[in-house]
Formats: sequence, C-alpha cells, structure tokens
Amino acid sequence: MKTIHKIIMLITAMTATVACDYLDIVPDNVATIDYAFRNRTEAEKYLYTCYSYRPQIGDLFNDPAMTGGDETWQYYPVGNIFPTYTSSQIGRGYQNANNPYLDFWDGQNGGKALWRGIRDCNIFLENIDKVVDLPEYEKIRWIAEVKFLKAYYHYYLFKCYGPIPIIDVNLPISTDAEAVRVYREPVDKVVAYINDLLLEAAEQLPYSRDVLQGTEAGRADNLIAKSIRAELLLFAASPLFNGNTDYSGIIDRRGEQLFNQTYDAAKWQLAADACKEAIDACHEQQKALFDLLTSKAANAPEQLKLQTTYRQAITERWNKELIWGNTNNDCNGLSTAAHPRIVRLSFQVLNNINSQWAPTLKMAEMYYSSNGVPVEEDKEWAGEWYQKRYEIRPEPSSGDEIYYVKEGQKTVYLHYNREPRFYASIGFDRGIYYGSGYWDFPGNVKHCEFINLEYSGFQGGSQYSITGYAAKKMHSIDCTVQTNETRTEYFPFPIMRLANLYLMYAEALNEAAGPNDEIFTYLDLVRARAGLKGVKESWTKYSSRPDKPNTKDGLRDIIRRERTIELAFEGKRFWDIRRWKQINELNNQPMGWNVQGETPEDFYKPVTVARVPVEFTVKDYLWPVRESSIITNRNLIQNYGW
Repeated sequence: MKTIHKIIMLITAMTATVACDYLDIVPDNVATIDYAFRNRTEAEKYLYTCYSYRPQIGDLFNDPAMTGGDETWQYYPVGNIFPTYTSSQIGRGYQNANNPYLDFWDGQNGGKALWRGIRDCNIFLENIDKVVDLPEYEKIRWIAEVKFLKAYYHYYLFKCYGPIPIIDVNLPISTDAEAVRVYREPVDKVVAYINDLLLEAAEQLPYSRDVLQGTEAGRADNLIAKSIRAELLLFAASPLFNGNTDYSGIIDRRGEQLFNQTYDAAKWQLAADACKEAIDACHEQQKALFDLLTSKAANAPEQLKLQTTYRQAITERWNKELIWGNTNNDCNGLSTAAHPRIVRLSFQVLNNINSQWAPTLKMAEMYYSSNGVPVEEDKEWAGEWYQKRYEIRPEPSSGDEIYYVKEGQKTVYLHYNREPRFYASIGFDRGIYYGSGYWDFPGNVKHCEFINLEYSGFQGGSQYSITGYAAKKMHSIDCTVQTNETRTEYFPFPIMRLANLYLMYAEALNEAAGPNDEIFTYLDLVRARAGLKGVKESWTKYSSRPDKPNTKDGLRDIIRRERTIELAFEGKRFWDIRRWKQINELNNQPMGWNVQGETPEDFYKPVTVARVPVEFTVKDYLWPVRESSIITNRNLIQNYGW
C-alpha cells in the first residue's frame, strides 16, 4: 500500500472512465519503484525518464509552433497519400475537441503526456532520498533538475490550455473520488506556482559551463531556468493572460473566474526584471551573441559574412549564444524539409532534400529593406518600387547584387535591396546559396531555381516547396548536397538563445514604461549583429514614419516585427501571435508563387497555397481539452468556443 501511495496521481482522474475506477489505474512500474531508487545507477535512469517527456521543440510533426502558424506552408495531399505534419493541421484550422491534435493533456496525437511526466517528477522527488550511494551534491542537482522539469511541463501546458490544475504532489490512495476530480486553477495562481518552482530550481542548478556538453548536453542549468522564468512572466503580462475580458465567462463550478479581468501594468515590470536577471546571469557566464570572430564565415566574401554568421547562430552546435538547445527532435527531418535542391539530384536521393517546409510570401515581405526599416515604410522603396515588388526587374543582377542574386539572372523587385537576414533566412528563385559544400564564390557557389521542373522547383509528387521559397536559415551551412549524395548536420534546436532574451527584455520594458535608452541598447545589439544601424538612426533617415520609435505604440510595432524577423522559423511567432491576441493575423490566407509556372512570367504570380481558406477566431488562442476528459471530470470546464 505504501508503494501505491507514492504512485497514484490525481491527474489519473482526468482520463479515468468512471470516478470509482481510479484506484485501478496505476503505472506499469508500480512493483519496481523501490528497485528504481535502490542505487545511483537506477535512480539516474529514472531522472532520464523525467526528461523523456520534454515536448519535441523544433520537430515539424510534433511541435505546433513549427507548421501551425503563418510562417510556412506545406503541400497537403488529397486522400492523405503522403505524410502531413501533424502540427500543420492546427495551422489549417482543423483543431477539435473530440480528438485534439497534439494533445498534451492526454498525451495523444503527437502530444507528449505531460501530466504523466509531472507524475513521474513527483515520484522522483518523493523517492530520491532512498538512494544510499548518491553523493549529496549530486542529489541536490538532480532534485533541482526535476523541479525545473516539473515547472516546465506545467508551463508548457499553461501555454497550450491557459488555466490548468496544479499537480504539486501525488494523491494518496485514501483520497476520495470527489477530491480526485481536479479543478483548473486561475491564471495568476498557476503563474505564481510555476514561478516559485523555477526560482527554487535555479538556486541549485549548476552553471552552464559545468554541464558537460558531451554527456550532459541539453540538461537543465540555472541559465535555462532563469530564461524560462523570464518567458513565463512575459506570457503572464501579455494581453492573452493580463486582463483578458474575452474570457470573462470562463468560471468554474466553485465560482472561480479563471482569467483575471483587470489589466496590471506591474506584470510587465516583473517580466522585465526577470529578463534582466537572466541576461545578467548569461553575461556573467560568458554568453554572447554569435559573431564573426567565432564564425566559419570569417573568411567568406564580406557581403556573405553577416548572413552566414546569422545562420550559424542557429545551427552551430552549442555555440555561445545558445542558452537551451533541444536534443529531442528530428534535426535530420528539419534539415531535409528546409533545404532546397541546389543541384539536379539523382532519383536515389531526390527526396533527401525537398524544401517541403516552405516559407510564405508574407514572411518574405516581413524582412526589412537594406536600410533596416519595413519595405512599406522605406522612403527609398516607397511608391513605384514597392508597387512593382511582385514584378520581374528587367535589369539582370550585377555589381554587388551578384552576392545575393545569381549574376546575369533576373528575379522580382522584392528580392533586391533587402537586409542580410532576408538573404540568410530565405532561399528564393535565382538566389545565391552559399555553403552546403560550395564555398568558392563565385566559382562553384550554387543558387536556387524554383521555376517548374527546374532542380529546386516542382517536379511532381509531394516533395517540393509549395510557395517557391526555402527556409534557408534552418539548416547548417555544413550540410552537403551533391548529385548522388546528401548529408545533413546535426544541431540542437534553439529553445532559447540570447537574442530572444534581449528582445523579450525590450518588449517588457516598453510595455512597462514606454521608450527609453535601455530598450534601444538591446534592440540595437540584435540589429548590429545583423548588419543594421540602430532603430532611431534607421527610422529617422529612412522611414516615412520617423517618429515611430518615440511612442509606446510605435515602438511596440517595431519590437514585434523585430521578433518576427530575428526569430523567424524558430517556433516563436506561433506563440507570440497568441499571447498578443493577434489571431486574426492567421486569417490572411497563406500566399506563395505559382510553382507550376513554367516561365518566369507564370511563376511570379502570387497565389493562395491553402487548399481551403483558413479561419481562426477567439477560441483558437488555446487548445481544447479532450471532450471525454470533460465528461469524466465534471469539475473541469472547457476552454472558450470548444
């Protein structure tokens, strides 16, 4: 009975078929818990079990943020003949309450069983003192790691579902049936609980430098805990969770209103303070923005250095900018889907590289001009140039343009005079593709050709870019693409990197008190690495709205666009749109080029790439709880609109 006492978890009741049967639902390892903690070796295995529930951040199938938004689109097969990314079903508006996609509540349809993960974390914390040969310093670290994981799993559920139950301890076997029927707790209570647990964990977690990259890479350290805490508080301060009157009717059977109804500006200051604490800790532990001095692109032609360095900030393994890298995703699949065919591939390797994870035209337009301001605001772009952005420029590429567009080739106006991050992030028709085994510019450096039947373009089947673009940023420059051989390079997907933390801090400061010098300091650090002048200088010289950085509303727009650009394809915009309450952004139908066009004139026609129109409403900010769970536990209430 004592063993069972330590295993039964109140979350079991969420999926029990009838309340009185919860005593029969126990984990398969009930008889082995004592064995699992009999010595250090076995306990370490259980520690890794706790890690095994980490959501697969960066995975195209199982991370909703990778294909569930408006950054990319994918060929959608009629009759599901070819595999479709699970998360793209959310992006198409097919989420539902009967059988939810990426169900992290019940651990189904690609979603990790996070409540089960929390249960196992509780089991670990309850039993770790039994281990007789575990050194005290190691026990302290392991406990901190599991507290972090327990907090992180609550946090991920919070991002998906909003108000959630708090599972701090496992239920004893003597718990009556009514107590097993858990309630969802109000947003502020959930945030406070996760915040406190992250603070506890951060105090005892090791420094980043003390986590061994070879055998411990990806395990929690204090920088990770501090950074995730900063992100948690940023979410809590954002419109979705801070005075959200759209969800005023979400009141449970106790009469608890689960969403606070009064906006609190002080929450932004709390977020700013947490961001600054994390930033200072990162700097103390020698974290810094990835730069040319440490880049393999240091010997590249000057025009290619910035864009290649920016790519390596994502794909260089365990580089100094990375705070938390995920080792629990399919990096090979990501690289395959992001890379375009830059040579004619043989039939044997044709599907190894396909650019099926295709950036939308919206994202191509999102990047700044070469002057560091939005193209629609740039005074040099304004008027005729901007109006002609979808037209083929009659003059072929020449001069310094040959570092971006193949010499002597033509493309649309949209692809000229853009910032380095555009050329680093987007593979486009006739665009130079530095790397992937081709380094001698201009001798053997390759370029994309996306027109129908060309080597980068549509060739039938499903393995092609449906938009005519490739996510150049999201695979290593060290991948190899040859006619008869391809090789992808592993890298840990960035869950958190320093540039993101800088932008979080800038956003929180602006929302707390409006524009100040500290905000521009951190914005400009990110921009400088991308080869751009500071915000004030760029807007004053080049924007048709030179006063925009001087107001809270104007600077908010700048910061949000900077986040979208800097963190493009890294799974951040999906969540940003939700916490900012901008779900209507997703109702702008995804667009691309006419990839079946066999001439440049036919190819460069903007077309809708969605098979059916997408439509999102207020309900789509949060996941539905599976309907069967709601029926089983009458104390759970469904999210709005489901």
